[in-house]
Amino acid sequence: MQFSDKLKMARQQQHYTQTQVAEQLHVSPKTISSWENARSFPDISTLVKISDFYDISLDRLLREDQTMMEHYETIDKHALRDKHIFQVTYFVNLVFILGFVIVHMLSNTPPILRQYGSWLMLAFFVNLIVLATHYPNYRLWIRSWPRRILLIILTIGIATIILLPFLNQPTNIPTDINSSAYSAQAAQGYLAGAKLGVAINIIAGTLSSIFIVFGSEEILDKN
Repeated sequence: MQFSDKLKMARQQQHYTQTQVAEQLHVSPKTISSWENARSFPDISTLVKISDFYDISLDRLLREDQTMMEHYETIDKHALRDKHIFQVTYFVNLVFILGFVIVHMLSNTPPILRQYGSWLMLAFFVNLIVLATHYPNYRLWIRSWPRRILLIILTIGIATIILLPFLNQPTNIPTDINSSAYSAQAAQGYLAGAKLGVAINIIAGTLSSIFIVFGSEEILDKN
């Protein structure tokens, strides 16, 4: 017997409606219908709740349903792949942050950074996006509004503390812009762009640092 049939039979034997089951499992009735018609499968944590709710062992629920077993095997493979990608991007991100700190401490910018700085920043942003989207608890954070708000407040708060001193520093305007026919407008545009660039870099650096702190537990996890 397939998982969907077992689920439907268990509900009917205990005289529950799909709405009642949905309320107990904190999902929508449409989701219950989808499970009972084999259009989708519950995640692992919800599967445990179903087992407890109907008082049916997980072994009994999953046995004989090869499609469902293959579904969970695929999820495991994807989770393992995502963890490996996260580990690689985590250490690349750590190297970037350490590099930025070292460069900031130097009195003169190394020539290689002046030549390839834009490409390095692009690589940093791409790596940060991959790191964020492969964070093991990424979907949990995305689905939860309190966690979203916490991340936004944390990022803005830390970035603002770091950003204010930089915005108050004078910015040197290149001679060719300062001496152009539209020097006033050009200078204002350059200053605005420079400060916006600083703000974006600091916000990205703040997010990067947050992932280093909160991601360290996942890196140290041997499982």
